[in-house]
Amino acid sequence: MLLGRLVNAARGSLPGAQASLPWGAAMASRTISKREVAAAAAGGWRRWGRREWAAGGGGALVSCGTVTRCQTSARLATQASQSQEACRERGPRDVSQVERGDRTVNVTFADTTTSDYPYVWLRENCQCPKCFQSDAIARLFLIDDLDINIRPKEVQVEDASRLRVEWPDGHVSVFAGEWLHRRAFTPEARDVQRSWYMLPKVLWGTGFKVPRSRYSAVMHEDRALLDWLLLLEKFGVTVVEAAPTRVGAINDFIERLGVLKPTHYGKDYEIKTELKPNNLAYTGAKLGLHTDLPYCEYPPGTTWLHCIRQYEGKGGENDLSDGFLAVQVLKERHPHHFETLVTTPIYFQDQGYALYDFDKVTQAFTVSLDHLGNACRIHVSSQARDSIMDLDAAEVIRFYEALKIFNDILREFSILVKTKPGDILVIDNTRVLHGRTPFDPSTSQGTRHIHNAYIDLDDLRSKRRILQEKLGDMVAKV
Repeated sequence: MLLGRLVNAARGSLPGAQASLPWGAAMASRTISKREVAAAAAGGWRRWGRREWAAGGGGALVSCGTVTRCQTSARLATQASQSQEACRERGPRDVSQVERGDRTVNVTFADTTTSDYPYVWLRENCQCPKCFQSDAIARLFLIDDLDINIRPKEVQVEDASRLRVEWPDGHVSVFAGEWLHRRAFTPEARDVQRSWYMLPKVLWGTGFKVPRSRYSAVMHEDRALLDWLLLLEKFGVTVVEAAPTRVGAINDFIERLGVLKPTHYGKDYEIKTELKPNNLAYTGAKLGLHTDLPYCEYPPGTTWLHCIRQYEGKGGENDLSDGFLAVQVLKERHPHHFETLVTTPIYFQDQGYALYDFDKVTQAFTVSLDHLGNACRIHVSSQARDSIMDLDAAEVIRFYEALKIFNDILREFSILVKTKPGDILVIDNTRVLHGRTPFDPSTSQGTRHIHNAYIDLDDLRSKRRILQEKLGDMVAKV
């Protein structure tokens, strides 16, 4: 059973496998150490870049080593000889043997690992200058011209390190061993790519201590920024402390990462109590656990809540729950309710005026799954879920039964965090649900003031990969 035991270690796990550190009461009395984060983050990926050469062919560089950058044509001759010499030194990934099959060629590398490579894939991914533009990292050879049943005229090992393929029309493709090894169709190589694309998740529950970072460090130190990005991607929530208590501090931070995501409320907005609010956030009412903007076709990837002024009395705390943990618990305890939430489309809506008159409506599953069957996005909001439902009466009842159980599980493992002025609470809006405990604005000496903005996960993961390459193979040293 899931409950009462530790979640499996994350090393080598899939990004959707959602496994690693202990969660629940065991974490209540301690914070997460850097050693534990390192263990969670170690997914077996190797540093690599997409700007690589696959072939020698028409003067292109042989790709070897961990990352080969594009070079200008003026440097090709010198670099080619150096690169070929380096390849001989790093022989384990050289091509040592090939065996031709009907639809694939089996390649054996010097380290004894093997992989089959489909001929159709090899032809489309020829890296010669006629077929691939290395500066743009884009194919010139289009699928319009691809024969899916293509068979090579000849397949052989070239220079004891590369795969050389001659096609029926006389075109020649040459692939470096390193390039092929990185793109092997083995479970191990595919797992490396999954971890590079998205880090495995660390599930958490009651007693979890939200990881904290310093604003000055993440703003000025690349190492600190990478550490923070790893924490956010793994745990789905962080607090950045000691930010300036002024509107715009999160804008400065987001600009260091990518592009702020605008909504119909603006590029960013301030959450203060209003007499006639167009959103419950502008009141002192309790906010149930929810994800932001579920009525948008593409909801923001992350939610940023910068505390400028906090309510000083009882209430106003942020309520947080790991939706991916709740999905896993739901699936184990109530598989029929899990099935309902992943297959029942629900309308979400928001109507009113902000920057302009808006009437947002979209349809989504409460729990969206990736191609491996793991939760990849949560859509939950009692505030924004539409009363119009494209279901028959029996389906409506089944949906409510499932949603209520899911909400109970979210509550079971939720935590409370009351931010202080200068704290920026950053939440993975695809995964972590947030709410707010009620408070009485009339008893406050000043208006509770939160500055809100969004940025998509695409930009954050992109920045993480860039810093990983810039700083070297550093994940295990977090």
